[in-house]
Amino acid sequence: RHISKVMKKLLFLLLFVSMNVFACDTYIFGFRGANRIFDEVTFIEYAYYHNMCWVIYNDNQNKQAVKLIGEINKPYELYGFSLGAETVRQVLKEVHFKKMRKPNHVITIGAYHTTNVNFERFDVSFINYFDESGRGQKSPGIHITGVPHNQIQKVVDGRIR
Repeated sequence: RHISKVMKKLLFLLLFVSMNVFACDTYIFGFRGANRIFDEVTFIEYAYYHNMCWVIYNDNQNKQAVKLIGEINKPYELYGFSLGAETVRQVLKEVHFKKMRKPNHVITIGAYHTTNVNFERFDVSFINYFDESGRGQKSPGIHITGVPHNQIQKVVDGRIR
């Protein structure tokens, strides 16, 4: 008889997300770092500024992302923060292996120095931004010094708008 507040919110969220899927021409898939560290506000502002719908995944949800990429069949970008940069690599490998549509662009921010974020072999447009955790990184990208790891997304967002 009575729908709880939680159920109402869940129903609203499901309707919003389903409407969101049909209303978008372009998507951006964001991947959080370890322990779900991610500046969601900055990421959503970036997506909004570029007129994209967004989906946020944890660093271990590459298979779910690939599945949705195949289902939406629309242009998309990939955005990985910290350990999420490795997830971007995994998504690209799977997309390449399955011969799916490639992303229009790839951005990684704050990848660790041992993470391979050189995506040239996938023939995609990409840019990498590194903080101190990326010192010694062999992949191409822009090194930003003096910025804490938990602030780099905001700094990069300010640079690319």
